[in-house]
Amino acid sequence: MGFGIDSSVAITALIVAILVVPMGCQRPQVVNIGAVFTFDSVIGRAAKVALEAAVSDVNADTSVLKDTELRLLMKDSSCNVFHGSFGAFEVLEKEVVAVIGPLSSSVAHTLSDIAKGLQFPLISFAATDPTLSALQFPFFLRTTPNDAHQMSALVDLISFHGWKEVISVYSDDELGRNGVSALDDELYKKRSRISYKVPLSVHSDDKSIANALNKSKSLGPRVYILHFGPDPSLRIFSIAQKLQMMTNEYVWLATDWLAVTLDSSVSDSSTLKRLEGVVGLRQHIPELVKMHQFTHKMKSNKSMNAYAFHAYDTVWMIAYGIEKMLNEGVNITFSYSEKLIQAQGAKLHLERVKIFNSGKLLLEKLLQVNFTGIAGQVQFGSGRNVIGCDYEIINVDRAGVHTVGFWSKYGGFSVVAPETRHTRKKSGFAFEEKLGNITWPGGGREKPRGWVIADVANPLKIVIPKRVSFVEFVTEENNSSHRIKGLCIDIFTEALKFVPYSVPYVFESFGDGRSSPNYNQMIQMVADGVYDAAVGDIAIVPTRSKLVDFSQPYASTGLVVVIPANDDNATWIFLRPFTVGLWCVVIASFFCIAIVIWILEHRINEDFRGPPRRQLITMILFSFSTLFKRNQEDTISNLARLVMIVWLFLLMVLTASYTANLTSILTVQQLPSAITGIDSLRASEVPVGYQSGTFTLEYLTYSLGMARSRLVPLESTEEYERALKLGPTSFGGVAAIVDELPYIELFLAERPGFKIVGEPFMHRGWGFAFKRDSPLAIDMSTAILKLAETRKLQEIRERWLCNTSCAEKSNWNPEPNQLHLKSFKGLYLVCIAITVSAFLVFVLRIIRQFVRYRRMERTSSLPLASWSSSPSMRLRELVFGFVEFVDEKEEAIKRMFRRSDDSSNNPSHVVEVQADSEVLVEKVFQETLLLLLGHALSTSVLSLLMILSLEEQLNRRLWRPLTTLMLIRVFSGEPSSILSSMTQTAVDLLALWEVMENKVVAAIGPQSSGIGHIISHVANELHVPLLSFAATDPTLSSLQFPYFLRTTQSDYFQMNAIADFVSYFRWREVVAIFVDDEYGRNGISVLGDALAKKRAKISFKAAFTPGADNSSITDLLASVNLMESRIFVVHVNPDSGLNIFSAAKSLGMMGSGYVWIATDWLLTALDSVETVDSKTMDLLQGVVAFRHYTPESNNKRRLKRRWKNLKSIESSGGADGFNSYAMYAYDTVWLVARALEVFFSDGNTVTFSNDPNLRKTNDSNIKLSALNVFNEGERLLQVIHDMNYTGLTGQIEFDSEKNRKNPAYDILNINSRGPQRVGYWSNHTGFSVEPPETLYSKPPNTSAEHQRLNGIIWQGEVTKPPRGWVFPDNGEPLKIGVPDRVSYKNYVSKDNNSLGVKGYCIDIFEAAIQLLPYPVPRTYIVYGDGRRNPSYDNLISEVAANNFDVAVGDVTIVTNRTKFVDFTQPFMESGLVVVAPVKGAKSSPWSFLKPFTVEMWAVTGAFFLFVGAIIWILEHRFNEEFRGPPRRQIITVFWFSCSTMFFSQRENTVSTLGRFVLLIWLFVVLIINSSYTASLTSILTVQQLTSRIEGMDSLIASNEPIGVQDGAFAYKYLVNELNIAPSRIISLKDEEEYLSALQLGPRAGGVAAIVDELPYIKALLSNSNCKFRTVGPEFTRTGWGFAFQRDSPLAVDMSTAILQLSEEGKLENIRKKWLTYSHECSMQIADTENYQISVQSFWGLFLICGIVWFIVLTLFCWKVFWQCQWLRTEEEGDEARASEEASSSSSGRSLRAASFKDLIRVVDKRETEIKEMLKLKSSKKLKASQSSGETP
Repeated sequence: MGFGIDSSVAITALIVAILVVPMGCQRPQVVNIGAVFTFDSVIGRAAKVALEAAVSDVNADTSVLKDTELRLLMKDSSCNVFHGSFGAFEVLEKEVVAVIGPLSSSVAHTLSDIAKGLQFPLISFAATDPTLSALQFPFFLRTTPNDAHQMSALVDLISFHGWKEVISVYSDDELGRNGVSALDDELYKKRSRISYKVPLSVHSDDKSIANALNKSKSLGPRVYILHFGPDPSLRIFSIAQKLQMMTNEYVWLATDWLAVTLDSSVSDSSTLKRLEGVVGLRQHIPELVKMHQFTHKMKSNKSMNAYAFHAYDTVWMIAYGIEKMLNEGVNITFSYSEKLIQAQGAKLHLERVKIFNSGKLLLEKLLQVNFTGIAGQVQFGSGRNVIGCDYEIINVDRAGVHTVGFWSKYGGFSVVAPETRHTRKKSGFAFEEKLGNITWPGGGREKPRGWVIADVANPLKIVIPKRVSFVEFVTEENNSSHRIKGLCIDIFTEALKFVPYSVPYVFESFGDGRSSPNYNQMIQMVADGVYDAAVGDIAIVPTRSKLVDFSQPYASTGLVVVIPANDDNATWIFLRPFTVGLWCVVIASFFCIAIVIWILEHRINEDFRGPPRRQLITMILFSFSTLFKRNQEDTISNLARLVMIVWLFLLMVLTASYTANLTSILTVQQLPSAITGIDSLRASEVPVGYQSGTFTLEYLTYSLGMARSRLVPLESTEEYERALKLGPTSFGGVAAIVDELPYIELFLAERPGFKIVGEPFMHRGWGFAFKRDSPLAIDMSTAILKLAETRKLQEIRERWLCNTSCAEKSNWNPEPNQLHLKSFKGLYLVCIAITVSAFLVFVLRIIRQFVRYRRMERTSSLPLASWSSSPSMRLRELVFGFVEFVDEKEEAIKRMFRRSDDSSNNPSHVVEVQADSEVLVEKVFQETLLLLLGHALSTSVLSLLMILSLEEQLNRRLWRPLTTLMLIRVFSGEPSSILSSMTQTAVDLLALWEVMENKVVAAIGPQSSGIGHIISHVANELHVPLLSFAATDPTLSSLQFPYFLRTTQSDYFQMNAIADFVSYFRWREVVAIFVDDEYGRNGISVLGDALAKKRAKISFKAAFTPGADNSSITDLLASVNLMESRIFVVHVNPDSGLNIFSAAKSLGMMGSGYVWIATDWLLTALDSVETVDSKTMDLLQGVVAFRHYTPESNNKRRLKRRWKNLKSIESSGGADGFNSYAMYAYDTVWLVARALEVFFSDGNTVTFSNDPNLRKTNDSNIKLSALNVFNEGERLLQVIHDMNYTGLTGQIEFDSEKNRKNPAYDILNINSRGPQRVGYWSNHTGFSVEPPETLYSKPPNTSAEHQRLNGIIWQGEVTKPPRGWVFPDNGEPLKIGVPDRVSYKNYVSKDNNSLGVKGYCIDIFEAAIQLLPYPVPRTYIVYGDGRRNPSYDNLISEVAANNFDVAVGDVTIVTNRTKFVDFTQPFMESGLVVVAPVKGAKSSPWSFLKPFTVEMWAVTGAFFLFVGAIIWILEHRFNEEFRGPPRRQIITVFWFSCSTMFFSQRENTVSTLGRFVLLIWLFVVLIINSSYTASLTSILTVQQLTSRIEGMDSLIASNEPIGVQDGAFAYKYLVNELNIAPSRIISLKDEEEYLSALQLGPRAGGVAAIVDELPYIKALLSNSNCKFRTVGPEFTRTGWGFAFQRDSPLAVDMSTAILQLSEEGKLENIRKKWLTYSHECSMQIADTENYQISVQSFWGLFLICGIVWFIVLTLFCWKVFWQCQWLRTEEEGDEARASEEASSSSSGRSLRAASFKDLIRVVDKRETEIKEMLKLKSSKKLKASQSSGETP
């Protein structure tokens, strides 16, 4: 069928041709060269003129080609691969020796394959795609620089301006994708990245472009990289201008397409205005004479550009190459292709295309060409790239296009032309490079920042946790305002004030409001881009730091253990010294001793005799009164006295022990607990509570290994309290709660009765979470540090937390712990209850007696007082009568009742008064109770809060068999018409055309991604749906190839699965080994993007050519083996893949420590073989491979059974295995068949039409016009896309991007038993050990904690996952600057060990390095002169200047340093504190009052009086000692009550109630005395230290000198932040100077205080034997971290490692190793010291006693003197006066002596005698006055 050429005819013709052609070389008269490019394009219009001019000039120059004419044959490709391919064949038909072109990189890929097959040089002057490499396309040459060079220039421009993130906008074709891939690689080298890619179809309309650009506006970066082909309309800038994207915050950088467009046309003012501020690249053309001559000749043509110059030079290069070849005597000959001869097509006649026999030789000669053209030097270097890659930096403003500088790979940026400085090597320092002034968008000259966090239209979306507990930190109000508030919110808003730009934001709460949200989910949403940041009480933990970037912590925290303190009720604190059992035994002992003493004394002691009731009371009161040594009854018998001696000794021991134990409890308020910290809690099996939603669960389970069944989630403080009170034995109870310290502090403040045990562990902090690489994370870190330095953090904290409790404790406490009233509330309540009960019993008994008395009055002969008619008068008479009755003696009342009982023989009296007495009793009770009790009402309200499964059946319609004719043409047995996967793509393309002759409606295939790109262009042109079951290249997208549909899975998903696998095992670097074609390159490019999302990377790309030999593969693997990464991802074709493992085996790369990950090619190759030999299995042992997942089904099993009977397998004679692609091919045929049924059912028909563009080729021997366009192709494509059914490979359904839904892969591990499945991967749930289809009904969940895989046997038959890296043999070590300290050398110092340094900081850095999943070669360099501590600011500057890569040491994270370097998370908490000399506090004169508060003293005094009054009431009627005149009774009551404090009351209590009340009261007094003694003991044990410097505020207010550490940041902080005069600050070198300066003091040349960081101060205090103390709180909160160069990825990884060290407890171990001191000093100024009690402590008490004694003595003396004067009788007075007159003249001394003797005599007399004498004298005077009155 069709035209054919017999092979014998062809051979005969060939022999004849050989015989006819003369022997030897004959220069041809004409040499044809072809040119295939787009004529009507920006480049093509100028290039066409240049090519014609070049051919004319070559032919005119006789020095080249001599008499041979160079003829140019040009064909228009119309910027279309389909037409370009036809054009190439048309020129090839004319026997051309070389083809120039094309312009398009897409067309160049296809033509390069054709050139490779037909062996002719293809020379392009405009196809800049960097993947057009010599490895894949050996006959392709390029006379222009490839895009890798201009991408390097762009990256240098980005780095020059300090931008770190860009958005790339590019055409979705080979030019755009591959150019941006090169840009991504170059950015990676500069630690920058493409944050967002905007691919635009070459056919995109304005609306789709606007939508894509508008979407990018919501992102942070504002630096846009534009990479397209030349666009005369420049419409992207018009659209950007409409979207307000050409303003001063944007940066637009364009590759050289913009310069080509502008150079090829005249720009008007509107165009310049639209492009204002755009910066672009232009290929630099040196100012040469040839160039000026050419431009002068072409001055009429205004479209000349750089590519036209390159086109001109290309013709000359070909001419020189042909000349070289002809000079060597080579003939130009052509021959037919055997494969094309066999292609007997009916219409196309492809067999007429010939092969250039000397193509390889001409190619060699072209590569040897070296001349100077009009565009500069034309010479090829390595990789067949033209030498020379200089660019001009152009800038567009309203005046025109200006050159602002030049870029060269030799010298970077300069304002001087590159050719003048090629001899100077590029330095790499931006400050040595220069550019002219640039006008940026908006017309400004100030460099744009390059990014924005948000704008008003798209504010920053910040998620906050909607807490239901601990709402002081952050919550949303549950009202109409929904206001977000809390400590964290205030810190965030205050920090934003320090950010130097506006950040519009909006808070969005996360949570249902019923329980606290899951913080890990919140962080995951930030990582996924749902939110831009998370603000709240978010702990910085390793798992979260791998997903997001955290700010520096604004609060330090850690996990603590809280348990019940067993002192929740201080009301009963007095009962604690004894256990319940001991109390019971003591009380029982009192009753026992009472019985024993009664038995021993009853027969001989009258006090223990009497009525039974009296004896019982006497026994009990006697025994209990022995406690106070106040027993009124004497013991007579010797046995009883012996018992009493032993009993009193026992009581003495008991009371002493009680006092001692109570003293201990009051001194140390800590009761023993079985749980002493996290270690004991971990070792136990008791339930543990944690706050739900926090990271605590993850830490307890994964890090500490606690069983999840032990952990109880709790939501609020109420649940905390309830669970702790229930205890571990009750349902819902816990033994302890583990939570972060800030939460526990609030809990303890609100819920007393609990305590923290052990030390905080896993120290970390709270920070704000931002999306990965967000610049706001760094700026917010700086702002937080500024808040700490200005002390605003502390102010915010106090505002929110100190209204309940402040965790910040003052460094000194002016008052010791005092006993408060609540400590004795229970005791007082018991006392009151007993006292009031006794009083009520007494009152009721008195009322009963009074009623009986009144009744007796009515029945007796005594005169009865008449009742008044007035009720008020009657009540008054009743009350007065009752009072008089109460005042009577009890014995008198009893005698009266006995007499009444004896004389009551007349019962009528009782009946007579019965009714009246009942009324009287009722009245008395009512009136008395109303007076005493009153009325009370209490109410309580009890409110109770009362806190589907649908079965669905999926009815599936059974698909009926197709009876419709399927128009799929399969040409069995006709190899010329089968689209086979030949190596030569040209033949494949021709075969496809031959198939398309037959008017097909759908094409299935190809299996090669490279061929898929080419055939997709044909399918697009002919509107034929192309369904591939094997082309997995992810760049075969619907944007570029709308008629391409993939029925298998795209490698996009497979590469994401591999990235997840790498992340699952925490590897960070991989080496990619791939075939250098579209399939390999594009798949690895997607893998790089996927790894970047996981914070991993491809450290090395190892590409080899398709079909490479074993030697090339071995050399490649040998270079790979020099790299540090041992994770190899192999993405190759099945035909050459196994050779890689063979070469790796020979190099020893398949042993332990290596990881080999193969994409689906490996299992496809193994599955295609029925039985895999054992050698292959041994070779692949340990390899992990991926395979397309296909669910098990009956249809799948039936097809497997039928497989061996299929004719296609039998006829192939090859492998008979069954792989997944066979099932995809099977499903593809059924997919088309089903779609055709639907297509025809809808009434569609099949029609074809001719392509008008192909009619132009009718004059060619190749009849391309035979191809037809399928008119209904778009409709059939839509039907296929909409299909949804279940096939062999699972559910067949397509998404909007024409990818199969629910992609899934098997993960298999190859071992000696063959491939073993270890799990599955799907984009729905990530890794799982369950089949993916069983999880599709559940919500998507790819969180880390839900990822599961079975065990893997790795290379070397090990089960432990390899580390994945080794130290490289050729890596540059990390230069680490270490301060050479002269003080505090335990932190960091120089040493003679292998590292050269040692110390606490070095150990932490080394431990963190070991946790990194990649090697870090490093060398430590000591910084400083060794005589003084170096300046740490200078050390940081050295890091910023690239002299060091990192600074390791005690480097404080402060604001000014974060502006230059990146810090890790702090590995040690720090802060500035003030150290000052202290001295012991002087004892207060009133220290004896301190054990009790003022309230306690007042209540105790009131109770003494109250008890005295109660005792008087109870004893007044019984006891003569409580009777007498009112004054005497008042004094008695007062004296009695106060004397009970010392158990020295002399009055005995007689009544039973009185004795009972007194007994209880004496017990209370005993407790109070013991407590006073205990509290005073505790106070005197804990003495106080004082300092005149109370803190930073008092230090600032003074003018005294302040010491700081030399080289530390404290100096700048005091001067710049606190405005302290520099003259006051003294730098101190080491600890000796510290101690000396503090001891000297400010007046002797020392300092008043030292300001330094807390870690240094701890060491100082220890080394000074605790002679000094810190005063005031820390006034800055900072930390120590490692400083890296800006944007170093090590900073993030080391932060994660430091957090992991903290989580594992290794930080604490290193601290104990280096920072354990011999003297652990308390940092607080209050310290525990033992002092003796001095007189000064109690001189106030002595003063009071002295004053009282003085007053009493004075009154006594006055009284005695007064009595002395009145005792002298008149007679004695007369004699005294006579004697005085007689001796008045002799001496006055005798008078004074006599008077003194009289005074002594009066004092010596008893008071009763004096009173008798005074009474006698008074009576004498009375008689004398009476007698004198009677005398007349």
